[in-house]
Amino acid sequence: MSRISRQNIRETLNEHMTLVSIIKGIVISFLITIPFFAAFSLALTYTDFPEKYVSTSVIITTVISIIVAGSTATSKINKKGWINGAIVGTIYMLVLYILSSISFRDFSITRQTVTMIAIGILSGSIGGIIGVNLKYNRSRKRAKA
Repeated sequence: MSRISRQNIRETLNEHMTLVSIIKGIVISFLITIPFFAAFSLALTYTDFPEKYVSTSVIITTVISIIVAGSTATSKINKKGWINGAIVGTIYMLVLYILSSISFRDFSITRQTVTMIAIGILSGSIGGIIGVNLKYNRSRKRAKA
């Protein structure tokens, strides 16, 4: 009986840690995104930065912030990093979609919207894989030392 309850407690803690890690990853992604978007808006306002590069810079910023978020969110777990990273990417993109739809008063789903959501999910998965593997490599180095 004691073994079963310990196992249940361990599983509950792991689920809680995963949820906390996902939320932490999403917060980190926005902490990366907001300053970059602010810098891009200042560059557009006060320089002759070509507007044709805005979408490229948005995609690059989004990909970097989601990869870092996915990696951060999965650095404390042992498995399924790609799923947890994909969840981070999905939630990030949904929040970004809702905020931009509210600000532009346009909730339409276009090909660009679907592409950005797919990029977010893929970037999160890659970040999740990186996070789990970085943890695995760190634990292997400690075991050798």
